[in-house]
Parts: sequence; C-alpha cells; structure tokens
Amino acid sequence: MKVGLWVLLACAASVQAQTRAWLDRDRIGEGDVVTLNIETDQPGAAPDYAPLQADFALGGRTSGRQTRLVNGSVSTTALFGVVLTPRRSGALQVPALRVGAARTAPLQLRVDPAPVASAGDAVAFVETEVDDPQPYVQQSVGVVVRLFFATQLASGELDLATPASASLQRVGEDRTSSRDVGGRRYNVVERRFLLIPERSGPMRLQGARFSGRGAGGLFDDLLGRGTGALSARAADQTLQVRAVPDAAPQPWLPLKDLRLRYTAAPQSAQVGQAFTLQVEATAVGATRAQFPELPVPALGDAAQVFAEPPQYDETFDGGSPRLKLTRRYSIVPQRPGPLQVPGLRLGWWDVGAAEARTAALPDLGLEVAPGTGAAAAVPAPDAPAATVAPP
Repeated sequence: MKVGLWVLLACAASVQAQTRAWLDRDRIGEGDVVTLNIETDQPGAAPDYAPLQADFALGGRTSGRQTRLVNGSVSTTALFGVVLTPRRSGALQVPALRVGAARTAPLQLRVDPAPVASAGDAVAFVETEVDDPQPYVQQSVGVVVRLFFATQLASGELDLATPASASLQRVGEDRTSSRDVGGRRYNVVERRFLLIPERSGPMRLQGARFSGRGAGGLFDDLLGRGTGALSARAADQTLQVRAVPDAAPQPWLPLKDLRLRYTAAPQSAQVGQAFTLQVEATAVGATRAQFPELPVPALGDAAQVFAEPPQYDETFDGGSPRLKLTRRYSIVPQRPGPLQVPGLRLGWWDVGAAEARTAALPDLGLEVAPGTGAAAAVPAPDAPAATVAPP
C-alpha cells in the first residue's frame, strides 16, 4: 500500500494523533495476504513485529510520515505497514504490538481454508500419503506429501502441521518429477516426513497445504485473477493409533522388519590373542534414536570383550526409515579349551503381523589353543573401548 493511501485512510478515520493498528481487510482466503497498518504520534518510535511471526510470514514493509494542521497546531504522525501471509487457516489473532511506550490493540483475522482440489480440475493440488493409517504408539510412520502443479511457480511454501501428541520431522531432500494425471501434465514435488505418535487413540493429521505465486500471464488467466496467488490443500486424515500390546517384548521396538547377521566371525582362537566378531542389524521402521544398542556378549572369566562404538547408516525406503547398525567386538580368550560365544537376541514387535518376534544369531563354538606367551592384542589406545568382563 502506498503512503498516499495511508494518509487518506488516517484522515478519514481520525484527526487526532494516536497509536493504533488496523488491517486492510478482516477476512481472506488461505494463500492470500493482508496488510497491517500502524499509526503513531511518538517521535522515533517503530513497531516491534516479532510477535507476528508465530502465525504469519512477514513480507514487504513500508513507512512514511504525515504532518497536519489542526486548530492552529501542527501534529506529525508516523505510518507503518507490513504484508502478512497467514501460516494456517482459521480464526487468527494479530497480537498487540509494542510501539515505543504504547501498545496496539489485538486484531482478529479470519482465514478461510483453501478448497481441496483434485487431479484434472485444478492448476495445482496436494496429496498426503501415510504408510500406516493404524500405527502403534512410538512407531515411525512415513508421510509423503506431493505437490502437483501444471504451470511455473515464482515462489511457494509447502507445509505439513504437526499433530497433537506426536512428533514430526522432515527427512531427506525434495524429489522432483513429472506425471500425466487425468489427461493433464503436472510437475511434481515430493517431500517426506517422519511422524511418531506419542499417545494411543484417534489422531487427526491435517492435509498438507501449499501457498505460492505463479509466473506468467497464463497462470493468472487460468485462476481468473490478476494477483498470481495460488493455494491448495490435501484432505485431512484420522489415524487410529494403537497402544503398546501387553504381550510386546521390552524394550518396546515396533518395526516392519529386523535382520541380524555376522559380517566377521573367527575360524580359530588362541589364548591371549584377540579375534574380531562383527554383527550387523538391519531394521526397517526405526531411526537411530529409537533403536537399542546391540548388547555385548557375556563370557565371564573365559574371555575379555572389548566393544567398539556402533556405526550407523540411516536411509529412507519410500517414507519408512531404514537403519543399518554395525558393531565390532574384540575378544581375548583367557584359557584354552572350548569357548562358547552366545549369539545376540533382540525382541521386537512386527507391526504388520501384529505379533512379537525375536531376531537371533546362532551361538559360535570355538576351540581355543594354548597361548604362546606373547602379549594379548587389544584395541588401539585412541579407539573407544569398554571392558565388560574382568580378566
């Protein structure tokens, strides 16, 4: 809004100087913008816009001054303006703002939700895909958001709100492609999220929302408006979150799959000489933060065990996390004869079959030869190690 228009509005509303705020309109559609105007007679004062950032993205800012002669007295007021883009729909409050020693009154703004558009009848539409609509508490749920648009975009924001009693984080980089949908060619942006419910019961997941602006006259013609603004949202979904079953193993580990294997195992052993045992766990449906540490074999006084820190490799298969964990153990036998190294066992809950499972490795049996009197080989001093059994 230009300074000249502010002057007209201010003069029409009041001839007395004051600190006040007003919106150029009190109801807009999702994806539209509104201008917040502020007037004050305090010399050198400027609004603190920080409280606005909770519910609004701040755009262009303007400022100006006007001088008026009222009853022979000269008064000067400052005029400020800022463009606001709402971050969500619904009834929003523009909070009171500090302007010098004064505060403005809070204002109300109604933001109407964008209509849910579908393929073929919209320039742009959004899809939200959940890989498990009936997850368990603390299960990792993959969420994929896809934005389809049939024209060039000059700018835009694609958001997914975090549901109550859950955590939500964006994972990986956006993927771009193109598809023919309903006889129309669309560009596609795919964004992935990881959702973890923290409480059982119904959980409402709001559909992802897009707001942006198009580039080019064709875009405006298709929308039937000259601003180039565009908004779209996906349909809301309700997930039914299941509680931890009574029969579930502890610690609670809900997964789609879990595999254990040896990636290095000894063929022989000798007293006082370290041999290497390496185990790999591959879990589908868990992040590094959710997965328990692989245990250390308990060998009593038969051998010393030095466990190295685990190595992690996190990827995403579609919307689901995939974790590969590798841990190496250095084992030093202390006496000759048979040595039984128990295989690792991990209990987990199969979310697809809804039943408890156990991933297990076979025990390793070795015949330990007498030592030669040489010093035992142990991990290098700079490698972190933990002794878990006394010599």
